[in-house]
Amino acid sequence: MGKQVRELMKAAFDVVSEDEAIYEAVKKIAASRRTTIACVVDREGKLKGLLTPRDILEALEVRDFGAVRGRFFAGPEVLHLLTSKSAKDIMSAPVSVHANDGVEEAINGMLDHGFYELPVVDKGMKVVGAISYFDIIIDVLEEHKV
Repeated sequence: MGKQVRELMKAAFDVVSEDEAIYEAVKKIAASRRTTIACVVDREGKLKGLLTPRDILEALEVRDFGAVRGRFFAGPEVLHLLTSKSAKDIMSAPVSVHANDGVEEAINGMLDHGFYELPVVDKGMKVVGAISYFDIIIDVLEEHKV
């Protein structure tokens, strides 16, 4: 049997409130530089979504630069980005793994969703850590003494 996520996960992760202002959330994430994604949580600390670099860049591109180069945005999408006020307005859907999941499940989640890391949640969907591709790669290299 392979390793479980809990064996490789780290306790360091970024959390922002779903009601936190976009610019405040971005400042918090940029200041920490711990992770590439931030976990967006509700008042009870339950995972509601993820704030990814792509989410942030798309919002900033439209709001601050008036540009729409990335994807082909439709009118309603641009309007939504322009009127967004909080993290929940621009976050991606939540993707996570549980501490007792196999590492291969974390790898599949990262590959399926294009993330370099995933939050690790408990049964109540509260974030307890994060696992990144670096955690997995380092473990494999150490095991094989490469």
